[in-house]
Amino acid sequence: MNYFEDEYVVVDLETTGLSPYNGDEIIEIGVTEIKKDNIKLNYSKLIKPRGIISSTITNITNISNEMVENAESIEKVLPRFRDYIGDRTMIAHNAKFDVGFLNHYLEKMNLEPIRNYICTMEMLKKNRSYGGKNKKLATACDYYGIVNENAHRADSDTLATAKLFLIIREQI
Repeated sequence: MNYFEDEYVVVDLETTGLSPYNGDEIIEIGVTEIKKDNIKLNYSKLIKPRGIISSTITNITNISNEMVENAESIEKVLPRFRDYIGDRTMIAHNAKFDVGFLNHYLEKMNLEPIRNYICTMEMLKKNRSYGGKNKKLATACDYYGIVNENAHRADSDTLATAKLFLIIREQI
């Protein structure tokens, strides 16, 4: 895998649960761009789910039903998001989760699935110098001194993942 491209899109999702196959939905998409080793644009977009957000998910993400009440649906957000990514390599921490959710909904909308991605969790597994007790984003951030001010919110998690990627790609 080439870890030295000119441009990447770091993505993180917040969801109503662990599996789109069980009806769980995307409620936030966060993006951070890396261009020529510099962290650029960082933003997130709330998405209105069909169902309700449970109190458990609200406690984890701080995203409430009231916050998404006037947000756009996944059918409006995802096509624009897919166009935005284009053919750039996507980066995510635990990418199988994020890519799995995205591809589930992309395929339902007959949109091109995400095929080109890098997982920072998998990179940590290859990094022999990493000494964290596990591969969770919070643990890796603590280990490398990366501040994630609003963990479990997509924009903050993508910014932390971008910083993590830039550090660990030099170590493997």
